[in-house]
Amino acid sequence: APDNDFQDVPDGKYIVSIEKMEIKPTKKGDKLMFAVQCKVKEDLQDNGQENRNIFWNRVIYGNKNTEKWNDGIAIKGVTTWLGKLETEVEPEFINYSDFAGCVLDIFQEIQGKVEMEVDYKSSAFNPITIIEVFDC
Repeated sequence: APDNDFQDVPDGKYIVSIEKMEIKPTKKGDKLMFAVQCKVKEDLQDNGQENRNIFWNRVIYGNKNTEKWNDGIAIKGVTTWLGKLETEVEPEFINYSDFAGCVLDIFQEIQGKVEMEVDYKSSAFNPITIIEVFDC
């Protein structure tokens, strides 16, 4: 295969910035999801992944309802992840409209101001695990 074929960022530990963070419709438009795009600032494995992007998307409205998985559990996972950013704005879910505003407020608070050390596992259910958040 040619070298220019797109390859995923390999699993590992990275220093990243959050470039985008929002609540948006899925491609089909029938569900809502939390979407994060992070840019690799430093590859802690020295594999030259700087300036590549990693992503985490989580459907928070329109999940199948089971005891093990439903919209409420999905939202709890997102608010827990957001809580690790240690922002002044508290991540809380009241309704979808408020939550979209809350996510935007958190993003505006941290954009360009913090970076994170993360453990990235592309195939994991939660691919971006926050290890540490620090001011940049």
